[in-house]
Amino acid sequence: MTHGERLPLAERKALLAARAEFDRARVALALHEVRTAVALPIGPARRARARPVAKVLVRLFGPLLGRARFGRWLRAASLALVAYRIVRNWRGIPR
Repeated sequence: MTHGERLPLAERKALLAARAEFDRARVALALHEVRTAVALPIGPARRARARPVAKVLVRLFGPLLGRARFGRWLRAASLALVAYRIVRNWRGIPR
């Protein structure tokens, strides 16, 4: 499509919606690839130990810090762990 041609409004909207849907699918695929590259494989035994510990931490620090502040801390800690795993993965350091 050149600058001289003008599509009807309905066709332009449909094209824009299709592009947006395609971009969302690409982003979702990229996020999935990053998650699989960064996430540690977790076995059933480790998962069984981790959930009660996380539950206790949430019940302890949730009321202590407040919901909004605790959410911010969890988000920051999550991002820090992701960055740490990415750096370890790039450097080839064993887990």
